[in-house]
Amino acid sequence: MPAENLGVKNAKWDRADGYQVPRDCYNSYFYVVEDEDGTQVLDKFVLHGRELVQFLDGGSALHLNLDEHLTSAGYRQLYRIAASTGCHYFTVNVRSTICNDCGHISKHTDWQCGTCGSEDVDHATRVIGYLKRVSAFSAGRRDEHGRRFYHL
Repeated sequence: MPAENLGVKNAKWDRADGYQVPRDCYNSYFYVVEDEDGTQVLDKFVLHGRELVQFLDGGSALHLNLDEHLTSAGYRQLYRIAASTGCHYFTVNVRSTICNDCGHISKHTDWQCGTCGSEDVDHATRVIGYLKRVSAFSAGRRDEHGRRFYHL
């Protein structure tokens, strides 16, 4: 994926050019990726809503990291929130679990295989729009993923 590591490269290049760069990886979030205490789900929709995106011409997707899938009613509520805040482009990221021993894939975020019990598991999630094993992310993206906050 050519663009996967661009957020890391751009931050590195800006730092080398003398700019103050507080993060090792740029992303399109309007909040810090590991902000587990401050920015709630509704706030994230507001940040990516009509008051700000009216001034943008692209690249304004809300990446909502959830620890688990919602119920159908929960997803419908997200659509209502998106409509009311004017957030026209969002995606939900939930880690899937892949067992490295038996190959079982679960749509849930597990730390142990539900089929064979192995703890040798990997997670898959979106990076730059594609579902991919976290272990296959570039080093910079793996570091960024390790800091991501996933809402319960």
